[in-house]
Amino acid sequence: MVRPHTMHGIARYVHQLVEWFSRFDTPHQFFPLVQEDSPFLERSWPSHVHCTVLQSPWISFREQWNLPRLLKALNIDLFHAPSFVAPLFCPCKMIMTIHDLNHIVLPQYYTPLHQFYYSTVVNRSIKRSEFLLTVSEFSKNEIVSKLRVVPEKIQVTYNGVSELYKPIQNKDWLQYVRELYELPAKFLFCLANNKPHKNVQQLVRAYAYSKIEIPLVLAGPANADLIRLADYYGKKHQLFFVRFIEEEHLPAVYSLCHLFIYPSSYEGFGLPPLEALACGAPVVVANSSSLPEVVQDNAMFMNPFDMREIAATLQFALGQIETGNRFKEKGILHARKFSWKTMAENTLKVYERCVE
Repeated sequence: MVRPHTMHGIARYVHQLVEWFSRFDTPHQFFPLVQEDSPFLERSWPSHVHCTVLQSPWISFREQWNLPRLLKALNIDLFHAPSFVAPLFCPCKMIMTIHDLNHIVLPQYYTPLHQFYYSTVVNRSIKRSEFLLTVSEFSKNEIVSKLRVVPEKIQVTYNGVSELYKPIQNKDWLQYVRELYELPAKFLFCLANNKPHKNVQQLVRAYAYSKIEIPLVLAGPANADLIRLADYYGKKHQLFFVRFIEEEHLPAVYSLCHLFIYPSSYEGFGLPPLEALACGAPVVVANSSSLPEVVQDNAMFMNPFDMREIAATLQFALGQIETGNRFKEKGILHARKFSWKTMAENTLKVYERCVE
């Protein structure tokens, strides 16, 4: 579901999918299903893209009733569920994108209703699907081992990096973005929400424990627990929170930061580290799940469960930066290998295999 100010994760995947389908010269007709507040409705699309409002709350019983009826009314040949939202009774062929298996690996973070939905609707839809798409070999292996799906049914279509993400050299624009978000002269940057697996609390604990004097900037609203944690170590004054960062400003923030940190313990792909690399930022990531696969040898790695190792890795990384960012040019070239256009092309090939 794409809504205003939610252009991250699955929302970004969906946006790029529809955006590139709209650019392709294709005989196919596409019907993105959207909510009434979707930004898709605010722009005009070419004649082969028809944004259609689905009058149902996301993940609801009403959605299970309305979605099949709408698909039938539109005479759809293939339904693509780009997240876990899928109809139990689909009147046409179907494929799903499974970005990760958070709901299985980390069930303690989901409500009983969500667990019921995943265990019934999602599992049934997986069996019903012609193919499953996923965003990394790591996630493919997870699906094979935990959901007992044969590998031949799963297609890996890597996420991409938008052309927007590149090193920003314009000093006036950099200064504008710095002042807009009240960013310090030097700062470490972490772009992640407060979901437990994002591991931000562990990062703040490690940062506060370390001897680092450069401020840590977290994207998101101020968090009282994190402030108290930093205060305990006497670093409350070095912890900064910034409001939602508009995507057009993110490349400048990445370009300004002294070091980008991504401590997440579980990711199906992990797009922010790749976007940071594309902007020339030095990157430190957790050595877990898909992250080593995605960034390869273009970042420094840390154990996300070991506070002292995180602190030591950050200190070492900052020392390396002082003598030059040896990852910069190599990281920029690596990030360019990941293309949303390629992702959309590969996805369209799967569509065509299904309806042939």
